[in-house]
Amino acid sequence: MTKIQEDVLPKWVSLWLFVSGMICTYDVAYTMNRPFTNDPASRKSNLLFGGWALYSSVDRHYLTTNDVFTCSTGRVMLLECLLNFLAIGLAAARNRHGLLLAFTSNVMVLWKTILFFSVFLAQPEGHLPPMNPNKYVWSKFMIFWIPNGVWIVMPTLVLFALWNKLALPPKMSEKYWEASNKCRGDLDFEDQKKVSLD
Repeated sequence: MTKIQEDVLPKWVSLWLFVSGMICTYDVAYTMNRPFTNDPASRKSNLLFGGWALYSSVDRHYLTTNDVFTCSTGRVMLLECLLNFLAIGLAAARNRHGLLLAFTSNVMVLWKTILFFSVFLAQPEGHLPPMNPNKYVWSKFMIFWIPNGVWIVMPTLVLFALWNKLALPPKMSEKYWEASNKCRGDLDFEDQKKVSLD
């Protein structure tokens, strides 16, 4: 009888890493290729980046073609996307480093999003408000706060889901290292059956 192995990452975590990576890659494509991607006269940019055009009607950072803040966060997001896809690949190969990488990338995403939100709170006097003041509160809530809030809620849920998998009791981790003699970091220790992880 074949033993069913537990997934390294829960399926919903892998799905989140993939979806987040794809959306953020698309986001970087938009911010790094302005003014071509936010040209209102271009049918191609309106077709490909219509959602971002709606979003930039609220967030002035996305509307400005030479905004340094979104350019810098875009570069950070490229690293996040790479780590997300790498974590999925490592987890699929049953490599224990996939778990740690998924946790790390979600910590990075969470803190980057908190930093991003902090720019919109309590602006000092003399600065232009980063959010369009002509938009209604409901529009700001639906177009800005909810979509960005997903990147606070989901990474937090991932951190809670993976925490116990990473925080092994000391006795268990000692036996784990005693049993683990494989360089690529497999989770299976068929060659170490004599050593119990119980």
